[in-house]
Amino acid sequence: MPKDTFMGYLRLDGSVGVRNRVAIIPSCGCANHAAKLIANKVPGAMLLDYTGGCGETGLDITLATRLLSQYGRHPNVIGSVVVSLGCESLNAAELAASAGAGWAGAELVGIQQSGSTRAAVEKGVAIAQRMLADVDKWQRTPQPVSALTIGLECGGSDATSGMAANPAMGHFSDLLAARGAKVILAETSEMLGAEHILAERAITPEIAAAMLRTVEACEAALKATGEDFMGKQPSPGNIKGGISTVEEKALGDVLKGGTSPLVDVLAYGQPPTKAGLSFMDTPGNDPCSVTGLVAAGAQIVVFTTGRGNPMGNAIAPVIKVTGNPETYQRMSEDMDVNAGTIILGQETIAQVGQRIYDLCLRVAGGEQVSAEVLEHAEFMMLRVGPVY
Repeated sequence: MPKDTFMGYLRLDGSVGVRNRVAIIPSCGCANHAAKLIANKVPGAMLLDYTGGCGETGLDITLATRLLSQYGRHPNVIGSVVVSLGCESLNAAELAASAGAGWAGAELVGIQQSGSTRAAVEKGVAIAQRMLADVDKWQRTPQPVSALTIGLECGGSDATSGMAANPAMGHFSDLLAARGAKVILAETSEMLGAEHILAERAITPEIAAAMLRTVEACEAALKATGEDFMGKQPSPGNIKGGISTVEEKALGDVLKGGTSPLVDVLAYGQPPTKAGLSFMDTPGNDPCSVTGLVAAGAQIVVFTTGRGNPMGNAIAPVIKVTGNPETYQRMSEDMDVNAGTIILGQETIAQVGQRIYDLCLRVAGGEQVSAEVLEHAEFMMLRVGPVY
């Protein structure tokens, strides 16, 4: 029988973390270098590689403030250092206050106010070290699987993704949902042609309508740009890997959600409130989608990749699953699960799904994944309007 508990960190607000990170959050691109220097000097401090904050629409500034502050309140984060230039459009003081509104706390460092990059870095390093000084007080204790929020992602897909890795992830997703965990499927632009499958599984007509409306809005927005989206999906790599149409790609993508009912449709970065399978409106772009999933509170992301995408995230482990035996052999250092055993007839979909589930609970208990070992920390935030 699948385990129902994992070893996690129970936080003061009742949430459960699986890592102890200090988030270093630049409030604009001009503060990014100083923030990077702070993160590089403090083990356990992780840079959120944000480069906006100026010359953007009000919608984008509002979105960035919300999502960055949610990273500060993430259960894997035990404190945040917001690094400001001092004259950006994004209100750094407001960001720090919002990021620190949870149990963990946040502090603001200003480059202009400090007098130099060097002085700001020294101040930021001291704050981050102080936040990490008592990290040992956090002890892992048995926690229910229902405390987990897991993001589902795919990228660099090939024919084996829909044949093996994604169905195995679907079995894994169903195991989680059956135990009360929150599971988030994403990538709206890659759902075109299969959205009806999720809508038919919605628990209410309203959620079904929201699912269909989200995909329709995505398609309309893509057409409004004048770009031939259908001429770009599948991607060149997808085509080389044996995927022929965007509908075929979507049918493989929807398999990641298993067979569980659809309980909610979420905006980009919106934290889920219902146990079970939700859908989040994200781009198909992998770093941008994963950034939104983690902002929503996903402690772990599970990522299927046929051709091999090694990306990770600054504060959440990203488990890599490939259904391609050749990719697993060629990129074994970047992969965590070989689902190609399904292709080779060595395991069933359910057996591999169970392996993903078991690994996920071990990762939640502290086992490192390949992306962590290789220090992958990709970060890319959705932008609504132009940069001016």
